[in-house]
Amino acid sequence: MGASAVQAVTAWVVLGGHPSRPALLELSRLSPWAWAARTAGLLALWAGGSIATFALTFDPFLTALPFFMVGAVVWRAFRGRYRVYAFRGDCPRCGHALTVKPGTAIGLPHPLVCYQCHHEPRLAAA
Repeated sequence: MGASAVQAVTAWVVLGGHPSRPALLELSRLSPWAWAARTAGLLALWAGGSIATFALTFDPFLTALPFFMVGAVVWRAFRGRYRVYAFRGDCPRCGHALTVKPGTAIGLPHPLVCYQCHHEPRLAAA
């Protein structure tokens, strides 16, 4: 009901100016209903938290903190159409192993961060 079957997908870690590296990516696509329910739930949390913070503090500057922080979470939920079950890939620049936690909801292409060379490659699927 929530997600389709797990699939192994042909994926690449891409960084401009460097040859792309193949990656192992196993994911499932969230059903439209599961995606909409998760996004709507976080949107309700976002609105409720912002209104509650403003009602308790009457300070627009303190209200802005949860508004922007949870707004970023809602945006990531909106973009996350796939659930990751396994990922293994290396940075195209330095070869350091990159990570995406199992269970993470992502959109494709997905930005990655290499904590070795501090470049930001993308995970792209065919």
